Order: sequence, then C-alpha cells, then structure tokens
Amino acid sequence: MSDTPPRDHRRGPRHPRWRVVVPAVLGGGVLVGFGSAATSAAWTDDAYGVAEASAALVDLRGSSDGADWSPADTAGAAVRLSAVTGLTPDKPVQRTVHLWNASSVPLALTWASTNPTTLLDGCVAVTYSPLPAAELAGSPSSATAAAVTTATVTFSVPAGANAAACSGRSLGAVDVVVQGGTS
Repeated sequence: MSDTPPRDHRRGPRHPRWRVVVPAVLGGGVLVGFGSAATSAAWTDDAYGVAEASAALVDLRGSSDGADWSPADTAGAAVRLSAVTGLTPDKPVQRTVHLWNASSVPLALTWASTNPTTLLDGCVAVTYSPLPAAELAGSPSSATAAAVTTATVTFSVPAGANAAACSGRSLGAVDVVVQGGTS
C-alpha cells in the first residue's frame, strides 16, 4: 500500500492560488491601461493661438543745454552740469536738466538716490525740483514736446555754513542721474 492519499481526478492537479490570481490581475491592468490611453488620445486635439509680442526700448536721455543729448539713467551715463561759480549765501545758483524719453514706452521719472545732496564738506547744499508726476511719453525718433521735460538743480550755501571753511572754494562740474521706469 502506498502512503499517498488518493487523488480526486475530477479536480485535476492542484495549483497554488497565486498562480492564477497574479496573471489575471496583470492582464486586467494591461486592458485598463490600453483603454485609458485610447480614451485620452481620442480627447486630445491640437490648439493654436496667435499673439503679437515685442520688446520695449527704454532710453532716457539728458542734456544740460537741450541740444546735445546723452544717456542719463545710469551712474556711468549721467547728465553733466556745468561748474557752479558766484555762489554766495544770499545767491543760489540753478542749473536746468533737460530730459527726453527716447523710449518706445512712457516712463515715470525719479531722481537717483545716489545724487549728491551736499558738496564740499557741507559748504554747498543741492536740491532737486520735483519731476513730472505723470509718465513722460516716449518718442524714439525725435525730441518732441510730449517726450521732453525739464527739471532744476539748485546749489546754495546752507544757513550756518562756516564762512571761513567755505570761502574761496569752487565747485566743478556735477553729474546727476535721472531714472526712468515703466509701470
């Protein structure tokens, strides 16, 4: 007699359950993946749009005489004002700065924070007139009236300045910077 239990021939050979479940799950995953891809591809279409774009030219120019224009909006390219002479406590000296927005866009103007407010060890005070509150129109091809404005820089001897220390001193050319920005 044998120790092997009798087989039930109706069921066939016994297989572990995982040998049946794993291929079924993998097969189902493949079918779902193909179905998703086909559905996604059917819902996808090309779409095109057209828009116009251009770069703005920003170019602020300055002049001390209103005729000879040069860049005015960086420390390396400032408006050079002529030397100040004849400065006394009762007689301030003013210099006019002419500004031209040679940009293709309007610019809001501000004085650079690096501009001097005192010179010659406090013997000369420097003040700046307000710049236009509205943006200055752009005109790249020529200095038209709408694209040009002026501002004033005033040099004065401050009250209480030491006359002995300040007398006889001269003030050479002064560079000022005006900055232009878009909003």
